[in-house]
Amino acid sequence: MDISLLRQLAEARGVSGNEAEVRDLLARVVRPKVDGLRADTMGNLIAYKKATSDHKMVVMLASHMDEVGLMVVGADSSGYLRFQPVGGIDPRVLPAKRVLVGKDRLPGVIGVKPVHLTSPSERQNVLKVEDLYIDIGAKNKDEALTAAPLGEFVSFDTPFTCLQGCTGNGMAPRGRVSAKALDDRAGCFVLASLLDMALPCDLYAVFTVQEEIGMRGARTAAYTINPTVAFALEGTVCDDAPREEDLSPTTRMSAGPAIT
Repeated sequence: MDISLLRQLAEARGVSGNEAEVRDLLARVVRPKVDGLRADTMGNLIAYKKATSDHKMVVMLASHMDEVGLMVVGADSSGYLRFQPVGGIDPRVLPAKRVLVGKDRLPGVIGVKPVHLTSPSERQNVLKVEDLYIDIGAKNKDEALTAAPLGEFVSFDTPFTCLQGCTGNGMAPRGRVSAKALDDRAGCFVLASLLDMALPCDLYAVFTVQEEIGMRGARTAAYTINPTVAFALEGTVCDDAPREEDLSPTTRMSAGPAIT
């Protein structure tokens, strides 16, 4: 399987509310495959493919373009950026993460008070976003906010990595990759690939915005299109991670799609 498009999609930046880079990439890819293509006022990319038969059913398939990320909300006197999450993020996974800040992709790293400076009671506390900061190498607050003004989006600087059964841009049927934003660039990849097929019903392939902050784009598109039936192609929990032996997993990696 050629996964070059999946790589491009995962490496593109598209924090919720800032999906233009992903939308432009998908527009270039799907335009030759469809009978109609437009972006609505929300920023959804809506592709229409006409049926090859007289079937009256209208199907909507949706995959969201956006990814979770961060937003700059301040800086302290030492030049460290303060931030808030955009979408649902577990703060425990953030320390030491490399990030890209703003339009210029300014490199930074997420820091936290080092363990040798914390008290025993602090080490027992649940980590909060307020405990974290982004170090971009700025000397003071003014320098930090000049380089990364308030409201700048921050994305994770995570490389697309081939794991088992994957080399370069090729992947075996049960191959695996590691990357940021596979929720839901994997869905976008599947939906874009589906448009290569001749279909027995009219299809609206909708690449939606702002799913991570309330499914806003999909809701708007569904009301506009009013399809006979709609499905979302989405990432889900992989339940074969380490866990109690007596609990049966509901989903397994490489075992096919799940319906939820």
